[in-house]
Amino acid sequence: MASTSSPYDIIRTQDVCAQTGRALEKGETHIAALIESPQEEALTRVAYSTEAWENGPNLPPESSLFGFWKRVVPISDEQPKQLVSEDELFDLFEQLSEATDHKKLAFRYLLTLILMRKKKLVFENSKPATKEVQGQITVRVRQRGGGGELFDVIDPGLDNDTIAQATEEIGQVMNLDADGDM
Repeated sequence: MASTSSPYDIIRTQDVCAQTGRALEKGETHIAALIESPQEEALTRVAYSTEAWENGPNLPPESSLFGFWKRVVPISDEQPKQLVSEDELFDLFEQLSEATDHKKLAFRYLLTLILMRKKKLVFENSKPATKEVQGQITVRVRQRGGGGELFDVIDPGLDNDTIAQATEEIGQVMNLDADGDM
C-alpha cells in the first residue's frame, strides 16, 4: 500500500517546559517529546524540564506519548548541533519496536533508514508479508558491529517521495543534518 502523503507532520515548539511554562535555560538538559493527539494529524514536539518529566508529563487530554529523548538547550544562538545523537535515535527506534499503528510503523521505518545512512544499522534481508502482516514486507537489519543484534522492521509501504519528505521533516525537527551526515 503506497502512500502519497507524509504519514505525519511535526509541529515544533519553543524551548519552554510544556508542564510548567518556564523557559528552559541555555545549557539546560531536558526531555524533548513527540505528542500524538487524535484531533491533530501532526505530531507535536514539546519540551519538559527534567523535574517536570520525573513528576510525570501532564499530557493534553486524549493525547499520547509517541516518543522522547534527552536534549540540551543550545548555549549560543549559532546553528544548533544535532539535537539527537545516534544513540538517542537508536533508543527511539527500540522504543517503537512494539508499534502497531501506521504512524509509529512509518516513523520507525524512517528511523531505520536514517540509522542505516548513519551506519548504525546494516541491512540483512527482507521477508514477504505474513498472515499477521498482510501486504507488508518485513525488513531485517542488524546493529553494526560483530554479531550485532537483529531487528525486524515493517515496511509500511511508503512511496519514495513520501520517504524523502518525511525523512526531511524528521531531520529538521531533530536537527539531524547539523553534523552534515544527512
